[in-house]
Amino acid sequence: MTLDPLVARLLLAVAVALLMLGAVTAWTSANVIKRVVGVVLACLGALGGLAALGAPHAVLVLGAGAALAQLAMGVALAVRLQEAYGGVEAAEFDQADDVDEPAEPKA
Repeated sequence: MTLDPLVARLLLAVAVALLMLGAVTAWTSANVIKRVVGVVLACLGALGGLAALGAPHAVLVLGAGAALAQLAMGVALAVRLQEAYGGVEAAEFDQADDVDEPAEPKA
């Protein structure tokens, strides 16, 4: 199946935009759940770009499996952080770690 060149370019542009949106979300968010969603969006954008460029189906299936594994690990990590720290925000982790760590000696 061959795509019209204009449609292929449009799909590639949408895939790159989705990839960038996911990467920025994963990089700048303080919330672990938002970071996991950002990574999944970036993976979907990368897979969409590969599909628009005509990658073999085996590569797309492998990429989808890797994205699913990242999603599963991210959700498991978020659940574990929620159980351990009582929240999913980076500020809550820092605050809990500051309470647990002993003060450093001053030289």
